[in-house]
Amino acid sequence: MADIKIDETDSTKINLDVDDSNDLVLNLTGGDKGLRLHVLETIYPVGSIYTNAGVATNPGTLLGFGTWTAFGAGRVIVGVDSTDTDFDAVRETGGSKTHTLTVAELPAHTHTALGESGAGGSGTAGNANSSETYNTGSTGGGGAHNNLQPYITAYMWRRTA
Repeated sequence: MADIKIDETDSTKINLDVDDSNDLVLNLTGGDKGLRLHVLETIYPVGSIYTNAGVATNPGTLLGFGTWTAFGAGRVIVGVDSTDTDFDAVRETGGSKTHTLTVAELPAHTHTALGESGAGGSGTAGNANSSETYNTGSTGGGGAHNNLQPYITAYMWRRTA
């Protein structure tokens, strides 16, 4: 069993007392930053994402180290997938909040109406007992539709230095 103590005279040292009474001193790199900052910098190396669901303060101020920039505003994070060209590298972007369907994206379908022409009906003169197909006309407004997946918002920051 070992007793672990932070050296009160030098916060960059941890004293580890081993069973046979030999002292083992671990010196942490990082100068006089202290153990707390050393651990945080290890947990959040450059390139890391910090997420907070309640405080908008820049992590450089909150945590006391690093340069951080706001990240991913209005976007969700998707894991890198080397087998899919849409997601095969970090920081790729794509997608849209709304999308207006093109004719090619509409499901294949038809609109038909059958009308009888002849006595008492309307239709083409001279075809007293024929059936005709009429165009029903267009419908819809052509507006964009919502393309959002279920989401929840949070503050996100990326460490750049």
